[in-house]
Amino acid sequence: MKWELNLLMFDDPATYTVTVLNDGNFSATTASPASGAKNTTVTLTITPSTGKELAEIEVAAGGVTIDPEDLTFKIGEANVVLYVKGKANNKYMVTEECSVCINEARTVFHKNAIVELTPNGVPKAVTVENGGASITVNDAVQYLIDQGVLIKI
Repeated sequence: MKWELNLLMFDDPATYTVTVLNDGNFSATTASPASGAKNTTVTLTITPSTGKELAEIEVAAGGVTIDPEDLTFKIGEANVVLYVKGKANNKYMVTEECSVCINEARTVFHKNAIVELTPNGVPKAVTVENGGASITVNDAVQYLIDQGVLIKI
């Protein structure tokens, strides 16, 4: 009696998990799908809390490269751990027109315009006309906030 053994190779891909952690500046951070085989495309959904925005996504494990345009990546041959970091967005909406000077050029903040402030919270070299008097830099921004002209979004 002669025995023949035919070996067949089956592709049984391992499944790797995707874990998304965040620093508390987000109302939601999810990965879809949350697991998959090598080369599975994963899409991140990142929803910042009010007044926050995405600062960076740190790849803590898994060695993936995230496409910054559509927040996607492909799973490699390891579990993926991401740490999403946020920051204050420093964006304000203008509630009414007001005259200001920025870098010595007179301009108008128009109603519903979005004003983005520097990391320390002020546009550079701002002067607000206030009934004939001028208020500059930090005082100007604080004055506009106090008057409800700039509201944080």
